[in-house]
Amino acid sequence: MREIVDGGKRENRSERDHQENVADSARATVPGHVTGFFAARREDDPLASGSIGCGFTLGLLARTTVSAADSTQIIINGHPSDAPVSRHVVESLAPSPVRVETELDMIMGAGFGASGAGALGCAYALNQLFELGLTSNQVASVAHRAEVLSGTGLGDVIAQNTGGLVIRIAHGAPGRGVVDRIPVPGTKVYAVVRGPIPTREVLMDASVMKRINDAGERAVKEILRRPTLGEFMRLSRGFTCEIELASSWALDAMEAVESAGGMASMIMLGDSVFAVGGEECREALQHFGDVIETEIVHRGPLLD
Repeated sequence: MREIVDGGKRENRSERDHQENVADSARATVPGHVTGFFAARREDDPLASGSIGCGFTLGLLARTTVSAADSTQIIINGHPSDAPVSRHVVESLAPSPVRVETELDMIMGAGFGASGAGALGCAYALNQLFELGLTSNQVASVAHRAEVLSGTGLGDVIAQNTGGLVIRIAHGAPGRGVVDRIPVPGTKVYAVVRGPIPTREVLMDASVMKRINDAGERAVKEILRRPTLGEFMRLSRGFTCEIELASSWALDAMEAVESAGGMASMIMLGDSVFAVGGEECREALQHFGDVIETEIVHRGPLLD
């Protein structure tokens, strides 16, 4: 017998019930996500934990395939991985061992929501493979819970499950948290990455989190007064200055974009910079590293 976690509720199901009419494999594709500003809240219940804030989903994708196996294995970009977030999803949902293979377009640990995208894709694919009959919010709640318990994120999953330029208005997992979207046209996004910032360490530092939460709560109130892409970028830049986590390299990159006429800010949380604008953004950022070119996508997960 396995426990099927359904947004915090558990239902016993026999393994035999899942063996009939089960496909050989299932595949889900989930967009990456960058956050411009946020405020976090941790509760005893991980489904009540989460973050408010604002960010957008990107055409940097995580493609996850799950298939039946003799023992559970998780493969990321062709290499075996401990992948604690996806493993938690498997242990919560899979009635029998599976092989999980995830191919990531995005750099891990740089603020592109890689762990959330992998976990969410894994949850969607397991729901499809074993015909668990869970709704979108129920599936995504399992991935959210895995992220919270692993300390890798608090708000990526609910935004990735929504798609677009997402305002996270109230904390919590999908189905509990409240989100809205800012309508924007197809928009090019440019980014450069220098290295990771240890998300878990930042989220566990009380003094840093107080600074983040104070600035993030103000920014959410302001974006709701004027929900536009330009205001999102302005507030993200201000938030970056207030929380004082940006490296001198990141600050120089942002200033270069702004001098060229674009808008830029720090990706939360990574030693990374994203910019919105025309070709001037690429030209400014290329002096700081390899430029990643993508776009805002207006969708959440897709099943093949």
